[in-house]
Amino acid sequence: MYLRKKSIICIMALMFAVPLFTGYQNAYANGVNKLVETEWLAKNLNTVKVIFVDNWPSDKEAYMKKHIKGSVYMGIGALMGAISPNPPDKEKFEGMMHRLGVNSSDHVVLYGAKGDSVFVLGAFWLMEYFGNNNVKYLNGGLAKWNKENLPSEGGMKQANPGNFKVSSRNESIRIVAEDVLKKLGSANTVIVDSRNTEFYTGKTKEGEVKRLGHIPGALDMGYYVTNFNEKDGTFKSTSELKSIYEAKGVTKDKEVITYCQGGIKAANSYFVLKHLLGYPDVKVYVGSWGEWSGLDPDKYPIEK
Repeated sequence: MYLRKKSIICIMALMFAVPLFTGYQNAYANGVNKLVETEWLAKNLNTVKVIFVDNWPSDKEAYMKKHIKGSVYMGIGALMGAISPNPPDKEKFEGMMHRLGVNSSDHVVLYGAKGDSVFVLGAFWLMEYFGNNNVKYLNGGLAKWNKENLPSEGGMKQANPGNFKVSSRNESIRIVAEDVLKKLGSANTVIVDSRNTEFYTGKTKEGEVKRLGHIPGALDMGYYVTNFNEKDGTFKSTSELKSIYEAKGVTKDKEVITYCQGGIKAANSYFVLKHLLGYPDVKVYVGSWGEWSGLDPDKYPIEK
């Protein structure tokens, strides 16, 4: 009788555990945890290289005042200098990694001043593009870390030069304008516009663009309102994210292309789809609207 009761309890425990395990698998594609929490980082602070990625307008003052202990500072100029060229610049990227003290064997954690520091996941995408798969993102950023009174320090951290070398480029996560054009109208491809709605509709101009609107067929899915909790800039739950994207027709069986003004907001959508929801085929159109709007209007159409 005791053994039978024990077996029933074990079976019930497994039944309740399966949804939790499944959720974990959905949250972290391929079993690799790319999203880390403050508690995890505090316990592993001495085994990873932590990098603060600046924002625009700059959050350098916040870094100088009180940042995660041991973390180094990545400026916007260096980041954009590496990611903006078509294709991204290998030499500039390696130079930036060397100055930040990153070695080829390092596990890297990226964070910003707040959860809504948009450039952090741009840096994340760039590192994955250049073959560094040992990179993670800190949920909630410095604001959450400091709120929890975790180990911090002030000033500018100077790193010893690193030896990181690019071994390969991951072209499976990048797409160019000509190939985006070929995908327009395809039932097997969905295009996600990660800009704010006013830019998507063409009511407001962002940057120096020659045409207003969006790529034909693209979905209006602003990176922040779609993916983040407004209260603290942490990610929405995987179940909520799954519902939001699937309701728009962004499903795992399709190729997904993300774009914005210059590839940075698009990288945030890429991270959610690729690493939190486990979508197998997600690409960032780095040139984005900044490039598309200036191309031949007879060849590269727009919608408003």
